[in-house]
Amino acid sequence: MTFNGPMRSGLVIDSRALLAKGYGAYQQEFAAAMAGGQGHWYTPAHGARGNKMKIDADTRRGNTIIPGYFAGRTLEEKDLADALASLNLPLSLQHENDCIFHIHAIDLRLYDMGYGSATFVGEIEALRDLTMGEYRVAAEKTSSLLSAYRALFLATFEMAAGKLAAEYTLASFYGSGRNAYWPNSSIFQGVGDLFWVHRVFHVPCAGDYEMQKHSSKQLIFSEQAHLIEDASVVPHLSVYPGNGNSAEVYDTGAVQPKQLGTLLSMVRAQNIFSVAAEDIDRDLFFLSNELDRQKHSQDMKLLERQSEIIVEYQSKVTLFKAVYDDFDNSLDPQGLKIWHALEKAWHTRDRFDNLNTKLALVEKIYDRVRENLNHLQNKKLGLFMLAFTLISTLSVIVDTVDFTTQGDSLQAPSVIRVGVLVATLLLVVIFAFSLLKRDRRRS
Repeated sequence: MTFNGPMRSGLVIDSRALLAKGYGAYQQEFAAAMAGGQGHWYTPAHGARGNKMKIDADTRRGNTIIPGYFAGRTLEEKDLADALASLNLPLSLQHENDCIFHIHAIDLRLYDMGYGSATFVGEIEALRDLTMGEYRVAAEKTSSLLSAYRALFLATFEMAAGKLAAEYTLASFYGSGRNAYWPNSSIFQGVGDLFWVHRVFHVPCAGDYEMQKHSSKQLIFSEQAHLIEDASVVPHLSVYPGNGNSAEVYDTGAVQPKQLGTLLSMVRAQNIFSVAAEDIDRDLFFLSNELDRQKHSQDMKLLERQSEIIVEYQSKVTLFKAVYDDFDNSLDPQGLKIWHALEKAWHTRDRFDNLNTKLALVEKIYDRVRENLNHLQNKKLGLFMLAFTLISTLSVIVDTVDFTTQGDSLQAPSVIRVGVLVATLLLVVIFAFSLLKRDRRRS
């Protein structure tokens, strides 16, 4: 039995900076720096194949441009027991009197976009005979208890934040790093709280006959089990991706251990992308509302800040969609089929349509903000030009009057000189006021 849930990590890593300076190399440095404590820290494997080929079209996935995750921490056996004991957390969970979930391992992963995931691996001990439906319900009840391990999640992410170089820290909940996001973004709200938990049932069987008679589809939905399709391309292995529950049923004598785990990997990635898309969608809604209310402001600093925020979010959404598409393009046939089944079950593309709609709205508001900002800048520039024109005009007037009215025979003060200066000044003032009045009419 495996449970996986996504959360906000409170640590946003600068993917672009890492790409520019060598992402994989720094990941290895980071993992080495984290070594020595409780648990095993690791990064995605990018080892070269013996035949020098990077991709096997049937069995091997390609590498994404941005790695699927930044770093991970696995706690097992003594490390797991010690880490949980130090935080007064239990090794087993019991919900009412149905069953006990014994935790064998906890795997935590940190992702660039400000998110993390927790994977609990273990087994459920039934305290009484359970039907397949009752077993599914018991697992769902157990998953609701996993939020109690928030202290472990936060401790892990805080450890990572302490070792991550400042130049690669875009935003941090743990007291360091720059915050380049909209101040009202949800990125630092509820850090360490699980959004939801997806349950993955692993069902070993002794032969194909036992696989065929196993009612594993009942683990996915309580009804309409006949609509669930097998997403496996591997013989003697059946994979059933679902919305909240998924299952893999396999022949223990025919399926190799390395052929298992693709379902969990796809669920874990889909969880992270779904959470990020949900946060971005919500942020864009409130951002567009705030920007729309203030788009006619006469405060240039406010408009400039609005413009910066919009550009930041345009960049964030563009990068997010590019990372998602790149991940999709890197999958092998097995991973791709499961991925598309999860997209269908979770309606992922509908969420992307919502993102595109809200981003288009924000871009329209951005056009209005730029128009207003350009108008204010032109108005300000016009005032400067008017001031310089007045100064230049007065300078010319003074020189002219001095030349025409101030001779050797005239003694200061000259009435003619003063009269000409006053008359010219009145004309300039009237001209200036007429320009200002016309400018106000336009605005």
